[in-house]
Amino acid sequence: MKNSRILLIGLCAIILAACSGNSDIPDKTDWALGDFNYINQNNEEVGLENLKGKITVANMVFTNCTTVCSPMTANMARLQRMADEENLDVQFLSFSVDPEVDTPEVLKDFGENFQADFSSWHFLTGYTQKEIEEFGRENFKTIVAKPKNGGEVVHGTSFYLINQEGTIIKSYDGLDVPYEEIMEHIEILQNQG
Repeated sequence: MKNSRILLIGLCAIILAACSGNSDIPDKTDWALGDFNYINQNNEEVGLENLKGKITVANMVFTNCTTVCSPMTANMARLQRMADEENLDVQFLSFSVDPEVDTPEVLKDFGENFQADFSSWHFLTGYTQKEIEEFGRENFKTIVAKPKNGGEVVHGTSFYLINQEGTIIKSYDGLDVPYEEIMEHIEILQNQG
């Protein structure tokens, strides 16, 4: 009798641990996203206040990139379609790391190449090179650097999940994307909201 009671208590503890593990996102970053107010592909202002109350996935790209940006943008487009199919209310942000080249018009053309749904995906510009370099470092803990002697902008390749309060909750590989994990984490945030 005593052994079966211990076994039952142990089993309950395992079940409770498994349930609580599914209700939160592991290895959270909890980085507060700093205030910003930039312009998107439609020349509309988008800022931190626009994120409040919504789940957001963000990344950093630029349109003249010959390596990682096109695959990352295609991956983000796939994630957007998956979120739509699951009826998840998610918005997407792509910060340009080459704002002098990436005007709203250039960003709109770029997004259209990937069938971006602009109703929930903002391609952002409207800041200086120095501003985006500082913004990337301070908020996303990533490098953004445009070489002085020419060449492509150096930047991170992560996707960032931002919760409804504007806190960066987690980062993911933007090239080898863990789609199902991101979708699961979006659902957790949606259920918590």
